Amino acid sequence: MSSKSTVETKTSERLEGDLGSSISGCLNDKGDEQRMQNILRDLEDTFATPKPTSQSKCKSDSSKSKKIETIANQEFLQLLKRLGLESHYPRKMGMGDFRTICKTSLQDSQPSQDTELPFYFLQKLLTVDYQVRYLTCWDDSNPKLTGLPQATAKENQHSDTFEEFFGDLKEAAPECASRDSHVHPMDLQMAIFHCADDFLRQTLATKLAFCQLALPLLVPSPSTSLIEFPLYALSQIQRSWKEVDKSGKQAQTKSFNNKLIFQAQTPIVSFIRIGSSASSSKSQLLNALLSKRKHDTFFHRHCKGSTRKRLLMEGLVEIAWYCPRGSPDDTFECCVAFCNLHGDARDHGAQLQFLQEISAVNVALVSELEHMDNRGKKLLQDLLQSQRPLVCLLTEIENAAAGQVGKNIKIGMKNRNEAELMEELTKTIGNLLEGSNPCFSLEACVDKARQHRLVVDADQPACVTAKAKAKELMELLKKEKLSEIKSRLLPLQGKLWYQWCQKDKELTHLQEKGNKSIEHHRSDIENEKKALRRKQLEQAFPLNPLMKSFLGFLHAKPADTKKYFLQWMKVFMDELSCGRLEELRRDYHKLWSETQTGKKNQEKTNMNSNSLSRLDALSDEINDSSIGLDHVLREAGQIYEALQLMNSKNANFDKLPEIAAELMVSGYPVELMDGDASYLPLRWVGAIFDSLIERLGDKRVFVLSVLGIQSTGKSTLLNAMFGLQFNVSAGRCTRGAFMQLIPVGEELQQDLGFDFVLVVDTEGLRAIVMANKQSLKHDNELATFVIGVGNLTAINIFGENPSEMQDVLQIAVQAFLRMKQVNLSPSCLFVHQNVGEAAAKEQNMEGQRSLQEKLDEMTVVAAQQEFCDISSFSDVIGFDVNTHIHYFAHLWEGNPPMAPPNPKYSQNVQQLKSQILQAAKKQSQCSILRLSSLKDRIGDLWNALLNENFVFSFKNSLEIAVYRKLESAFSQWTWKLRSHILDVQMRLDNKIRNGDWQNVTREHLEGLVQETSDAIEKEVEKYFREDKDCETLVQWKSSTELKLKDLKETLLLETKKKCENLIELQKEQRKLDARKLDYEDELLRRSRELAVSLKGKSLSERELEKNFILVWNEWMAEVSCAARYPEWVDIDAEIEDVLVEQFKEPGFPARLRSFPRGRGFSFDPEKHIMKKKYLGYFPGFRSLSNADMIKFQHVTDNIIACVKSNIAKKEEEKWDYSRNFIHEILNEVQKGVNSVPSNAPCSFNRDYSIDLSLYLCRMAAERFKVMHEAFQKANDPVVYLSSKREDFFQCFQISCQGATSVTTFAAFLCNKIQPALSRAVYERTAKAIAEDMQGKFPDFRGSRANLEVCILRYLAEQENFEYFKSYLKYPVVFFQKYSGIQVQSYCVDGSRRLEKLLDSSLNLLYQNLLSAVSSSAQIVKDREEREDKVSLWLDEFFRQLTEVINLPRSDLKGIEHQEVTDIEFLSRAMAEALDNLRDKLMKEFPDADLSSFSRQPHTILAEHFAGCWEQCPFCGAVCTNTMWNHDGDHQVVYHRPRALMGTTWHGTNNLVIDICSSLVTSNLKFRFDNNKWIPYKRYRDAGPPASTWKILPDSSMQAYWKWFVSRFRTQLEALYNGKFQGKGEIPEAWGRITKQEALSDLEKR
Repeated sequence: MSSKSTVETKTSERLEGDLGSSISGCLNDKGDEQRMQNILRDLEDTFATPKPTSQSKCKSDSSKSKKIETIANQEFLQLLKRLGLESHYPRKMGMGDFRTICKTSLQDSQPSQDTELPFYFLQKLLTVDYQVRYLTCWDDSNPKLTGLPQATAKENQHSDTFEEFFGDLKEAAPECASRDSHVHPMDLQMAIFHCADDFLRQTLATKLAFCQLALPLLVPSPSTSLIEFPLYALSQIQRSWKEVDKSGKQAQTKSFNNKLIFQAQTPIVSFIRIGSSASSSKSQLLNALLSKRKHDTFFHRHCKGSTRKRLLMEGLVEIAWYCPRGSPDDTFECCVAFCNLHGDARDHGAQLQFLQEISAVNVALVSELEHMDNRGKKLLQDLLQSQRPLVCLLTEIENAAAGQVGKNIKIGMKNRNEAELMEELTKTIGNLLEGSNPCFSLEACVDKARQHRLVVDADQPACVTAKAKAKELMELLKKEKLSEIKSRLLPLQGKLWYQWCQKDKELTHLQEKGNKSIEHHRSDIENEKKALRRKQLEQAFPLNPLMKSFLGFLHAKPADTKKYFLQWMKVFMDELSCGRLEELRRDYHKLWSETQTGKKNQEKTNMNSNSLSRLDALSDEINDSSIGLDHVLREAGQIYEALQLMNSKNANFDKLPEIAAELMVSGYPVELMDGDASYLPLRWVGAIFDSLIERLGDKRVFVLSVLGIQSTGKSTLLNAMFGLQFNVSAGRCTRGAFMQLIPVGEELQQDLGFDFVLVVDTEGLRAIVMANKQSLKHDNELATFVIGVGNLTAINIFGENPSEMQDVLQIAVQAFLRMKQVNLSPSCLFVHQNVGEAAAKEQNMEGQRSLQEKLDEMTVVAAQQEFCDISSFSDVIGFDVNTHIHYFAHLWEGNPPMAPPNPKYSQNVQQLKSQILQAAKKQSQCSILRLSSLKDRIGDLWNALLNENFVFSFKNSLEIAVYRKLESAFSQWTWKLRSHILDVQMRLDNKIRNGDWQNVTREHLEGLVQETSDAIEKEVEKYFREDKDCETLVQWKSSTELKLKDLKETLLLETKKKCENLIELQKEQRKLDARKLDYEDELLRRSRELAVSLKGKSLSERELEKNFILVWNEWMAEVSCAARYPEWVDIDAEIEDVLVEQFKEPGFPARLRSFPRGRGFSFDPEKHIMKKKYLGYFPGFRSLSNADMIKFQHVTDNIIACVKSNIAKKEEEKWDYSRNFIHEILNEVQKGVNSVPSNAPCSFNRDYSIDLSLYLCRMAAERFKVMHEAFQKANDPVVYLSSKREDFFQCFQISCQGATSVTTFAAFLCNKIQPALSRAVYERTAKAIAEDMQGKFPDFRGSRANLEVCILRYLAEQENFEYFKSYLKYPVVFFQKYSGIQVQSYCVDGSRRLEKLLDSSLNLLYQNLLSAVSSSAQIVKDREEREDKVSLWLDEFFRQLTEVINLPRSDLKGIEHQEVTDIEFLSRAMAEALDNLRDKLMKEFPDADLSSFSRQPHTILAEHFAGCWEQCPFCGAVCTNTMWNHDGDHQVVYHRPRALMGTTWHGTNNLVIDICSSLVTSNLKFRFDNNKWIPYKRYRDAGPPASTWKILPDSSMQAYWKWFVSRFRTQLEALYNGKFQGKGEIPEAWGRITKQEALSDLEKR
């Protein structure tokens, strides 16, 4: 395999100036160390712990006064209780109550009781439904409309008489009172206002203003005599209007866009009432003035829900503004504020005095003029004498004679035509306003309010402090030119950030440059990125006054102060930039229009290019002049990202994302994707999520994304749906993507299945400010990102423009298609805005059909671009054209700026909101992510987007995590099964060796494991059913069950085969033992006869032994003469015969004889490789790459290892030599030779087969001879009997002793038990060690991927190249070796663990033995008639132990005829002997080591963790999947530099340092076996094995293998006979990676 560059690379691009010199190292030298200390000091100073201030004391005092404030007004108290608001008064209701998603969000219903009214009011106001003003709760017993009475038959017979019809009026009168039984709508509004804190009040006022409803200006306190002037509440209301300026020769229109109305200088017209009039309503008059449609801006007596009794309206002054639109039919030519004092002005002197001071015109509605009291007359006199004009509306007079006296005017109202009256009043007020009347802004009225001792909400200490700080920061901003503020005060988000983004993107499009490798190029880019971050740090620190003050204030101050501060900052920053931005946008649009006209007229190209460059310059200036809070927070994010360059961590670093997280929790939007750079600062966003998790817990989040063309009402829709604070004007569109958290009420969390909704609002697609840039690519990236991150995407379409619709659909469909290809399944809703209300259902159905067709069209186009075969949109996602398209009415009911929002629009908003929440409720729990998982998903999506091929590059971290968890669970299940079958196998082995089991069947084995197997199946079923990620897991359910079934089958077959082999071996052994048993029986018979002859004689042990030896020698002489000895085989001669038969080549016998004994085998490519012919020539050996050499060596090593393993198994089982063994060796060699693919350019030749076969057979011959000799000795009767002489003497001795021999009998039996017991202890302990490690040892507790990381950590810690070499060349062998090392470390670590485990196994077996002794004794007692008690006792004893230890009953024939009558005594003797035996064995355990085990514990672990051993075809990394034959592609934790496979650059000995995960993002090509060149980006095109691997781009540091290559450079060069030079030169940065950094990198995986 070779590597080749596809393109001639140019010299590397340079960053400006001295960037290169900055690369030499980051924060390493002494100067940098000093700079680092300065940075840390600066941060400590910024985030210093605040001291308690007087402000906080004031706040606590005020909160204390709130608590102790009593409500003197009992009626007000009753109202609060009735509305359920008593706990919220005063000012305790916050934005949480407004923004939280509650049950009323799910359905558009009406309140059923008064306590529900406030929250229904808030929800309806949220959706900007002006009908909220009419919200009441009617008692069912008093319906609003009485149905027509059903007339009885009798009543139908004649008509009612006059008396009958009107006679019940008096009786019916009391029912009128029922109309007053509900809460007055304005009492509801004002009660909420009194309970709301300043921030909720501000939101209420802003929403009321949007609904064209009047706002409270002077608010009497219901519990004190104070009057409030809520300036802060009104400070966020924006209005737009146009005024016609007629002062010049030509009338000009002056525009006011999104002007903060509290700052607008306008004339104020105040309406008051003196007396009471049943016929005329002041509020109705005002409504007629403000709106030709008579929209109820001011609530009046004839409004729906009005009652005669109202509690909180008396003395209230409301304000509303008339905003002209620059048209001839405007009621007034300029913006005018209208104030309305509710109640009789005579009773509200304080309010009246204030209004008189600020008003340009006073309008008084006068009733009962003739009967007016002195107070009324005095009030009128004052008004008439005032400097301000007075319009007197007389309700009881038809025509007021001489209407105007100076500036004061009388107008009679009685019996007047309403239209005429309004025309006269409008004209009158208009004329009076034309003079030089005073104009005031509400801001300017504050001083007058204070003079009148009105309470100004903005005077609260927290608000004052915040405003002062905001002003202080604005002074800093004003010192700079607007378009230079960012570059001077927010420098990090400018040029350096854009360059860093560009460099970061280059990492995903790597190229060879000159004679440098991909990794060298990558290393250079990483260094350049670090240098840019370093420059950012130099610019950032010391922090400039703006950032220092801003961050310090947000860190130190209480939550409320921060909210005030942010609001004032927003106000002041908008004020700073709005004027200049409007001017720039006008210039931009004018120039753009000229450019378009020039294109149509086909003017000269150079003129066009000049226009385009001017457009670019204007676009840049607009961008530079747009400054808001989001830019300041973006700067904080860049500071945080740059600080990551510093190696040391500091607690102050985390203060930055903590600030952003706190803002999110408070309800502020935070930037997710930088709209100016079109980039996502991943570390910053990740840190914000970490802070959110720390603050809230790892909550479940439903993500709603919104996508649409620019200025289609997306943000307005979100404001109406959730009360969000995204920018809503077309003047300044949302740039990039912003996220905002919305809490879900506790009562709904369980029902919906999540705790928060995260709304992601995006920059409008095809934004005009992006029009001259890479807008298509940007739009596609943005759409793919927000659709991928969202559970549901609302796609917003405006109007009927087909080209715009096509734009957004094409982008969205392609994004959804990409999601399908990476197994993500977001859903979508289409919101079609600005559809006429009168549109018939049929038209909507036609629209649906048309949209469906367009979606299908777009899907076909997108599928072609994404190379997949899909023909309809419903194939991509579940889409129902009937339920997933929402048609929205026009936003406005009439022409702005005075038009109220369309109630139908509000209904549409509520329906959409309900639909979204219902859809969210149905979402699978698997798709509802927690904050931590969402953070990972964002990272995955972004990293994939950076690459050219999103689908190819997407790494689903969440799915990988779920699969890893499944692997760990799978490991536990397989261990349970394997462990149980190991137990079964040990028991069966003992039974077979004891001669108690002669036949094994599959059914019997199945029965033995069925219970465990069933239990595991239930566990698996439960896991896939109940795990929180069950819906992700389901894709692997059937394959997991199949693998467990296969494993069970494999283990059962292995067990069956082992048992059958053992049975066969035992049968053969019994045939051989038959003769020995004959001799043994004869010797036992003679020893008993001798014992009988000596019985009764009192002989010492020595005399007994002397008699026994005389007879023994005589017996042995007879046996020696009679025995037939087995034939001795000449193994060398047999091997030669087989080899000559196999290799019939001429001269082979001579070659065989000349092959020296003890000679090893060395693979020699020159001698052992056969080259295939290509295109008429043979490739030379130089073309045989190191990678190919490694493969051939690997095959050789495998053959040798298999042969040695087979011989060792035969030795362990004590087989005799067989000629078949030689054929097995030759078959193994042939199998290895055949493993080389037939299409490979090289293969093993005949010489290889001969040399390797000769070596293996010669090596095996020596071991076979030893086996044969051992087998002969074991089966020689004389040798066998001689070995048992001591046993025979003990039997003889027991026979002589008779009844007194019980103790000797027990000792003899325990001597027989000892070796079997010892073997059983070690067998059990081997399994116990494996089980213990698998459950407790971190390396073996999880998946293979976890084990791989542990192995790599061990290798780095040992820093031994030979270990690395073994791992790289023989991963399976090293894995087993590593397992052995860990077992050794675990068992022999000074904690006496091995000794304790052996003790535990021994105690278990000891209890089994004692139990067998007791049970056997009981059975013998129960059968007293039997004379052969000892034989019966032995039968029972061995029967119970047949599965416990390997001790054949036949070994105790010599003592089964002993005379033992006292079975109790025998039990006690055995218990004592076993106790001694246990003590004896326990004394041996402290000296035990792992060599004592016949089956090593680590082999059990190795078998369990076998998994997949496929190696990456490029770098040789081993697949880390825990499951063998797993689903899907092979994957690894770490790919490696290709040099570790010995790969060199084509035609050189320069080693390749490139890593697969970098190569797949590059422009390089490769080829296998002289086939065609294939780009690494399309490596799957090469077919197997490459196509079976998933190699993902990886932009992380990948420090581990880089450290290894740099650390062991010399050894690697020697190993592969190559050099790290030329293209293989190791980058300097690799040499700077420390071992600790390499180990830290491992921990991140």
